Amino acid sequence: MVESVGTVSDCHKIGDRIDCDGHPGTVCYIGPVIDTNGLWLGIDWDDPARGKHNGTYHDVEYFKTILPTSGSFVRPGKVKTGISCLDAIRQRYGLVDDELAGVDRDKLFILKREIHAPFLEMVGFSKVNKKQSAFDQLKVVWLRDQLVSSAGVPGELLELCPNVRELDISKNLINSWRIVADICIQLKKLERLDVSENLLPTKIDVDLNAFANVNQLVMTRMNYDWSDIEWCSSLFPALRVLYVPFNSARVLREPLENSSLTQLVDLSLEGNNLSDWDEVLKLGNLLSLENLNLNSNKIERVKFFCDDGEEKTKSFPKLRQLHLSKNCITEWRSISELEKLNNLEDLKLRDNPVFDNEKLTTTRDLIIARISKLKLLNGEEIIREERNGAEYVYLKTFDEEWKNIADSDECQKKEFIENHPRYLSLIKKCGITEFPSSTKFSTEMKSDVITVEFVSSNVESKVQNVKRKIMKDMNVQKVMGLVQRIFKISGKIPTLLLIPSNRPNDEIPLDKFLQELSYYSIQDGDKIIVHW
Repeated sequence: MVESVGTVSDCHKIGDRIDCDGHPGTVCYIGPVIDTNGLWLGIDWDDPARGKHNGTYHDVEYFKTILPTSGSFVRPGKVKTGISCLDAIRQRYGLVDDELAGVDRDKLFILKREIHAPFLEMVGFSKVNKKQSAFDQLKVVWLRDQLVSSAGVPGELLELCPNVRELDISKNLINSWRIVADICIQLKKLERLDVSENLLPTKIDVDLNAFANVNQLVMTRMNYDWSDIEWCSSLFPALRVLYVPFNSARVLREPLENSSLTQLVDLSLEGNNLSDWDEVLKLGNLLSLENLNLNSNKIERVKFFCDDGEEKTKSFPKLRQLHLSKNCITEWRSISELEKLNNLEDLKLRDNPVFDNEKLTTTRDLIIARISKLKLLNGEEIIREERNGAEYVYLKTFDEEWKNIADSDECQKKEFIENHPRYLSLIKKCGITEFPSSTKFSTEMKSDVITVEFVSSNVESKVQNVKRKIMKDMNVQKVMGLVQRIFKISGKIPTLLLIPSNRPNDEIPLDKFLQELSYYSIQDGDKIIVHW
């Protein structure tokens, strides 16, 4: 292997992060290349498509790359080596003395087109720019992709902007946690830090006073495993919120008693390729954890363990919000297991194989009925009438199965209850002492629960039509509240028109707020047009 010409040149060092035409990489070699003149940089590119080889050229190994084709040579003059955090703040938030405050007119035109706002004007931009130029008033600093590679002169950052509380230095050219510490130790009021998409090796000596007040940390796409995440968290004694999505934490470890992780209230492990629920349970002793994001993993089942005679698990005692979308859950029993959580109120659960053969409305009903304390499902509030309808649908759906095994051996009954732990309690809740026949139950269901299609008349609405099961005894005022949540029109009072399915040319105003829907002879399959 050819050695670099020393480790330092005038502008470059081995291990430096550089940028070339928008492509970041790491300097792995500095020196000559066979059959060429002058100095070259051997770069290991973050994007392997940018490279051409593995650091070996014409059978000579100059450096080693992480991926087989991520390496190439470039001339030093073609790369950018980065700027200090101090200079980046001055460039981004400094005063630009013109009417558009430095905003490119072509970019302004593109922005108008993208947000459909041809009326957008730049009135007041100069005023805002001058305010931003008062660096000592800056509280939020966003420096994503600004080629930051160093802190700058010690002490100058503290003098320039002493009141910064949020700092985003993601996707820059920083190559060490020491540099991050050099930046943050000057920002005495810093509370939120985003270092995502930087190449920061762990397990090095770092000033432990640098992050004393930081309670929110974001580390997306850092290629960290759980041991790396544990090490990083140890730098943040006040940590409460930790987002580490799209890393490599496949195997977890139970946090130690003195770990900063035990203080977490909010944790995101989205996109970490977790597949075994037992790994998730290792975090069950996080006694303060309220929000847990496990979206985009490979979890196939959910299973909690309870003490003898107990219906609730001791794991995750304060967990209120759970995200399990885009996993590999294949059976409804895993959904029923979520009832064992003591305080689950907010669940996001989309795009799992278990739902592949279910209608969207039926899926929602079956999830709601299985989890008694749930108040929000996939971002939509669950009102009392919807819960009542969902629980009736659930009872109806498994009526025949329960009747067929009611007089069978205890093993079959036990298996049914394990799959449907709320079923018997729902029978009592709905006042059914003797389970009705399927025909009678279907008649009751048909009279009480209907499916209505809500249709927006607003062409700019992101949601145009949604089907919902509702109860006939629901009054118009509560329907209006449901409509406001469906179409996200909080603060506006909608106008509702009923279109009967058997009289599609009729429009019946639902204008008596306290009247039940049955007053208007509403039927299954009718439409309600929503104006606002």
